Amino acid sequence: MEIIKHICDDFIDIPPNHFVFDIETTGLSPKFCKVILIGIAYNKNNKTIIKQYFASNEDEEKELLLAFIKDIVMFDKHITFNGFTFDIPFLNSRFQKHSIDFSFNKNDDIDILRIVKPYKEKLSLLDCKLKTIEKYLGIDRNDTISGKESVELYNEFVITQDEGLKSKILLHNYEDIFYLSQMIKIQDILYEKLNPLSIVTKNQEVKLVPISHKISKSNLKMKYDIFSGNINNINIYKDNYSIILENNQLHIDILLQKGVDSNQNHILFYKLSTIIPIKFNSNLLENNIISLCNFLVKKELSSL
Repeated sequence: MEIIKHICDDFIDIPPNHFVFDIETTGLSPKFCKVILIGIAYNKNNKTIIKQYFASNEDEEKELLLAFIKDIVMFDKHITFNGFTFDIPFLNSRFQKHSIDFSFNKNDDIDILRIVKPYKEKLSLLDCKLKTIEKYLGIDRNDTISGKESVELYNEFVITQDEGLKSKILLHNYEDIFYLSQMIKIQDILYEKLNPLSIVTKNQEVKLVPISHKISKSNLKMKYDIFSGNINNINIYKDNYSIILENNQLHIDILLQKGVDSNQNHILFYKLSTIIPIKFNSNLLENNIISLCNFLVKKELSSL
């Protein structure tokens, strides 16, 4: 097993006490496949360091995992791409397979894919593949192989020990890590495009993004995604509305009133200090919908 250490020419703004990681495996099943390469990136002494843990054969997997753990236990959180679904459960399964007393907590993971996916349309992305997002951010790779091709090259390397094949595999993983480290800035781009609702509670600041709404009979329902911060156990019930937290999304359900004006127009509205029209005949008043929901959510959550 080999550890390759690189000190990057450019400093990458990785958040303090965070590290970025990506794994290469012999396949998709953690039950039958193994980890053969892990890359990590972190900052130390105002330098960005990338380390790669490379197994020259599959029998070195446990040694690789132990070396990786030794270097990352000091960090509080990790940054991945699709790590929530793939890298973290795969590693936890392999730790268990080797009776290694360590596991990753998904709550400590910042998964770039999960950040971007709900807002794919807002960014005009065709899909949420890693290289698609890299292209959106103006990232141009030297590496051209896919993860599948990397597996095929590794299988050939184990037989031949060809240094050229090894270099291609390492470059693929290195660039995954290097550019993933830069992709955390996607949060700033999303913030500018989404203009989230900012709520300051007693303990922290929470940012919410309205992602969908609908009106059914006399009920207005709005769903918010939690863009940043954390809120827990929200169950608020008022006479005319409720706010609850489900599956890490905030839902507000508002009971509207019906009315008819002097011109026989049918109106759905909500009454605060003044009447706020929400639907005028068949027309939804989008700005009023968002303003009303934001007002009620901010009013209730700010007191928490």
